[in-house]
Amino acid sequence: MGLLNIIINDQLAFKYDRSTVLDDKQLAFIEQMDRDMDRGIRMYGELITEPNSKQKASFVAMNLVKGLQQEDNARIEVSCAYLSNRLPHVVEVHARDLDGRVNIEFIKEH
Repeated sequence: MGLLNIIINDQLAFKYDRSTVLDDKQLAFIEQMDRDMDRGIRMYGELITEPNSKQKASFVAMNLVKGLQQEDNARIEVSCAYLSNRLPHVVEVHARDLDGRVNIEFIKEH
């Protein structure tokens, strides 16, 4: 499956092995993350009451960036596992700081 590369402001920040096999407990945790986000997420100061899958993925990617900044390995791993599981064709996550907001872009494999 290859790698999921996390790129922040055009610099490679982290590589996640997309072939990592998740056990039942980890998969259940990802399902719970989805259910929790179904109740609403806050992005850019705005409450999104019924987020779609792309909004959820962007929210998780923003948490991944925060995890990388704080060197929070658990947050990094669960965020990467979520993105890899929910977006299996994505090979890169680009996060760019634009005017104080983090812009997230997902790059699919060709």
